[in-house]
Amino acid sequence: MSNWTADQDLATLRVTAASLRQRMGDAAASIAETEEWVADTLERLARARPHDAARLRSRAAHARDFAAQQRARATAYGAGCGDLRSG
Repeated sequence: MSNWTADQDLATLRVTAASLRQRMGDAAASIAETEEWVADTLERLARARPHDAARLRSRAAHARDFAAQQRARATAYGAGCGDLRSG
């Protein structure tokens, strides 16, 4: 027979949810950092390859936009609030 109560189950769920939000926020922050690195690399390549510059800069801009979305997600998850379905 279990000694767990409904209150203990709810508390466990809250701790688990908070832990998952933190992990998801950490992952989003890491993705944002990686995307910024990718964008920087693409910008350097654009300077070195003028014939591909427009395409590379476009991809760099896309990477920076994605990084911004991920930073917003990291902030929302870290705060434990926010509707992330719109991102």
